[in-house]
Amino acid sequence: MHVGGGDATYRYVSANAAFAPAAPPLSQRDTTVLRVLAINDFHGALEARSWPWSGGRAVGGAAALKPWLDSLARACGCTTVRLDGGDEMQGTLLSNFTFGLPAIAVMNAFGIDAAAIGNHEFDWSVDTLRARMAGAKYRFLAANITDSSGTARPEWAEPWTLIERGGLKIAVIGLALRATPTNTAPRNVRGLAFGEGAAAVRRVLPRARAAADFVIVLAHEGAFCDGAPGPDPVPAPACHGEIMDIARGLDSGAVDLIVSGHTHSLVNTVVNGIPIVQARSSGAGIAVVDFVRVRGTERQVRARIETPYADQVRPDAALADTLRPYQRAIEAVTGRSVGRIKTELRRGGEEYALGRLIADAQRNMTKTDVAIVNSGGIRADLAAGTVTYGDLYQVQPFQNRLVRLFVPGKVLKAALEHAVAGDRADAHVSGLELWYDPRKRVGHRVTKVRLANGHGLDDGRSYTVAVSDFLATGGSGYSMFRGQPAEDAGLIDLDVLIQYLAVLRPAAEAPGDARVHRAGAGETR
Repeated sequence: MHVGGGDATYRYVSANAAFAPAAPPLSQRDTTVLRVLAINDFHGALEARSWPWSGGRAVGGAAALKPWLDSLARACGCTTVRLDGGDEMQGTLLSNFTFGLPAIAVMNAFGIDAAAIGNHEFDWSVDTLRARMAGAKYRFLAANITDSSGTARPEWAEPWTLIERGGLKIAVIGLALRATPTNTAPRNVRGLAFGEGAAAVRRVLPRARAAADFVIVLAHEGAFCDGAPGPDPVPAPACHGEIMDIARGLDSGAVDLIVSGHTHSLVNTVVNGIPIVQARSSGAGIAVVDFVRVRGTERQVRARIETPYADQVRPDAALADTLRPYQRAIEAVTGRSVGRIKTELRRGGEEYALGRLIADAQRNMTKTDVAIVNSGGIRADLAAGTVTYGDLYQVQPFQNRLVRLFVPGKVLKAALEHAVAGDRADAHVSGLELWYDPRKRVGHRVTKVRLANGHGLDDGRSYTVAVSDFLATGGSGYSMFRGQPAEDAGLIDLDVLIQYLAVLRPAAEAPGDARVHRAGAGETR
């Protein structure tokens, strides 16, 4: 009996009831057949934290997320599955110190049934990923990972799994980020290929659909939706991103739901008849999707994103005990004061002061002409006041080594063109200013470059450029750096930032000078 897509189609509607652990059961007229609870991009966020939008209230954290998930499951009184959209481990010192061990322990405690393989799952090599998979009580999935020839699948990269529970069969098909080779250290995924998502799903869909009542795609691909996040689903035209294109390549008669990730955004929409949800990141949201029979004949999908405020539940004591040894192991390090920041430094917009501060640190400490920092490597904001090692670790958790490149001006120009090739600039610079026009075609957008000495960029002259080893080996799409003359600067990016803040004592101020100038910046876009 197919109760999902295929033989019976569910109609997507809004469902934004407030969280209530003691909520009464659904009326006899409405019967929830299946509830899907999903998180994504956890990034080792084992401890609760407040967000700019949370009004000072702590959100998430392992000890609070578990009772939230358990309460949402109990309130349904129905079959429930729990999914994770990938990037579970990398991101905090508490998780990274033991290469993700506590994050996997927490996911096991959450009762996760399946997870997508995120790009940051490869940050410590395939061998480390496989070791963490061995410790997980759930399956890691990716239907689009093959060897570099595209013909063979690594045995650890399972395309899909079947969950049988409460008389239902739920097929979950995983997708890894197609851009993984440029979003993690290329050496860590050497010999692997990451194929197009919709095609990979379609290859396994006939078997999954034939075996299951419901088919869910669990993808580490995402989207952004325009406007301020709100409680109601948004129309598909308001959202854009790779997961939207994947949904358009699938059939709503065969796929019942897509759980997305990677973009750390709130997504609640429907594309091509398929509901798509994404619950922010770092445990700051839980996607709740109900498949409901109404009056015995009509069928609906009701989706919402819950905010798991830590003060609304009693923390799970056993999980808190599990984490305590890991916390003790790092507390002497995380609490160490390393400087002061005069004003709050938040990530926002096309270019921000925190990015300029980091770029200045790398250029000054490596004694190069220019520094380029990819925005994706800046992972957290900084509050004003005393800054600890733990605070800065959250900003730069990847422990990248700095490399001093020797490149001709034309290569540096190509790197700057790459930095402005997207919808907005995606890098921060030191040692130069650049002007660009996003209305021009990619590769021809930079209209002017002015170096710190006031001169323009000379295509034939050699320049020294400070970058992370991630960028130097072609990460984040900087393929023009690959193979260029280079020397290891003998420095870690985080250490460089700490040393630079010490130079700027007593209270560091981030540079306020704009360095990336967009033509028509005052226009609506």
